[in-house]
Amino acid sequence: KARVTDDLLEKDKIVIGTVKTMDEIYGIEYLVKAFHILNKKYSNLRLLLVGGTNKSNIEYLKNLKKLVLDLELKDKTVFTGQIPYEKAPEFHNMLTIPVYLSLRESYGVSALESQACEKAIVVSDVGGLPEVVKENETGFIVKSCDENEAARAIERLILDENLRRQMGKNARNLVLEKFSQEVVARKMIEIYNRVLDNHEKSKKSLTLPVDGTRS
Repeated sequence: KARVTDDLLEKDKIVIGTVKTMDEIYGIEYLVKAFHILNKKYSNLRLLLVGGTNKSNIEYLKNLKKLVLDLELKDKTVFTGQIPYEKAPEFHNMLTIPVYLSLRESYGVSALESQACEKAIVVSDVGGLPEVVKENETGFIVKSCDENEAARAIERLILDENLRRQMGKNARNLVLEKFSQEVVARKMIEIYNRVLDNHEKSKKSLTLPVDGTRS
């Protein structure tokens, strides 16, 4: 069952976190390390890690929890465990600053969901993540596997509430304009039509003329 403490929901708290499966390909240890760097400077930070794991990553999750203990972040961190998919927006909205520091990423659905919730985000420069974020407009793109660069980007959002709000508005507009279901469906139809059109043209070009004579 997902657990969220009352402390996490207090208005003066800045909640940094991610909504992801606890899988090593998502580089969540770099988020924990970045949080550790920032926690030394700001006492009102909390870390919210939303998501369960699978059999192949049970050891990874154990190591994540050990890292949190070793860095003395237990009192500042919440692991929710598995959540129902329909509850995801609720948890996205608990985050002040969503962070996605994946080592590999195909598309970046969670990053889009966070932006749809009007959140400025920090993402790594891998896979599809840079494709769904406008640098310096809806969030920041940082080098993968670099907790120091991630911490610097997160800190900019910690220190500037107006920047967070403006980027969040930009982020939601980006999702509505380019990634809503209607827009994606229209783009897919356009792609299918182009493919079919090209297929028909190629068939015609391969058709040999017939002169009606026999040898």
